[in-house]
Amino acid sequence: MRYQILFIFLLLSLNNYAQPLAQLLDQVAANNLSLKVLEKDYYATLEKAPQVNQRPDPEIGIGVFPLPVETRLGGQTLRLSAMQMFPWPGTLDSKEAVVLAEAKVQHQRISAEALELHYQIEQAYYQIYEIKESRLIIERNLELLEALERLALVKVESGSAIAADVLRVQLQIEALKQELEIWNTKVVAPTTTINQILNRPLDQTIIITDRLDFAILAINRDSLIQTIVDNHPMLHLFDLQQEVSKEAIALNTAGQKPSFGVGLDYITVDKRSDAMPIRNGRDILQVKGVLRIPLYKGKYEAKEKEEQFKIEAIEHKKEDLLSHFKANIDVAFAKYKAAELQIALYQKQIALTQATIRILETNYSTNGKSFDELLRLQMDLIDYDLKTLRAIVQSHLAKSDMERYINSL
Repeated sequence: MRYQILFIFLLLSLNNYAQPLAQLLDQVAANNLSLKVLEKDYYATLEKAPQVNQRPDPEIGIGVFPLPVETRLGGQTLRLSAMQMFPWPGTLDSKEAVVLAEAKVQHQRISAEALELHYQIEQAYYQIYEIKESRLIIERNLELLEALERLALVKVESGSAIAADVLRVQLQIEALKQELEIWNTKVVAPTTTINQILNRPLDQTIIITDRLDFAILAINRDSLIQTIVDNHPMLHLFDLQQEVSKEAIALNTAGQKPSFGVGLDYITVDKRSDAMPIRNGRDILQVKGVLRIPLYKGKYEAKEKEEQFKIEAIEHKKEDLLSHFKANIDVAFAKYKAAELQIALYQKQIALTQATIRILETNYSTNGKSFDELLRLQMDLIDYDLKTLRAIVQSHLAKSDMERYINSL
């Protein structure tokens, strides 16, 4: 009973620390620092909108006459002025539209970065899976070779085999143990990649409990490419960058319109003591207007050309990126097809090799012959097992290469 309770406790502990791929992907949005940086940049850009859609600050001035200007009603001693400028109607809205378009670009960067981070985690996760399963294959076959070693020792002791048979199998056992150590070191890089993306200790162990079969594709090439065209954040980002340039052209057009202002001047006047004219010492109130006319159009023409060139360049970038996506997808489909052919071949080879090994084991147990062939086939079987595992992992890596462009937060 005590051992059953201990087993259940260990099983629950394993489940608590086990990290399926879907769970790791769910943690990206909450933990990744680069996404947090992009998110803050997005919010910072949004805060620019209230900064640009306000009218210019009013101007208030004061002037003192050290040498008063004498008028019929008295000497001017102090001038108070106020002025408010107004841009052409629609100019402030255009400024705000440019900023909001820039904010949309920032938001698309978040989605694009999330896609790439998901892809990196998937690739690293499958690498860890291959390392884990490869170690299990080697450990399992070490047991088989050690059983073969014991059989060889028995045959040598009985005089029906030579000591070289034992040495040969021991050499292979040592080689596999060395290979096992190599696999143990390979897990560091993908583990570090996942932990760094999730912003946690770089040496935190990732326990994988998933069991992978050969990956199944649920989408064909044409459908995948159409989905990318419709939904990929980087392609949308280019569209939004073009929208920024279009809004900048609209703002540039509004900038060529006049701006105007209205204001008041209030001048205090001292009373005359040497005469008493009507309205003696009456203060002066002046209403004034200002019209600012942009006469020099060269900079506006250059700005419009600049934004047009940007729009054309972005279109070329978009076409180039889509072409790059298509090329990567074709490569991924080719890798998947190759893995499909390989696993069919390896499964046949494993079945034939296992049947041959059973025959040779019987012969060796009976007359001590064909040990070299038996050992060679046993090593071939290990190789086929590892290649089969590699083909399965390759199918998932290829699928990840395809879904790299369609998965998102």
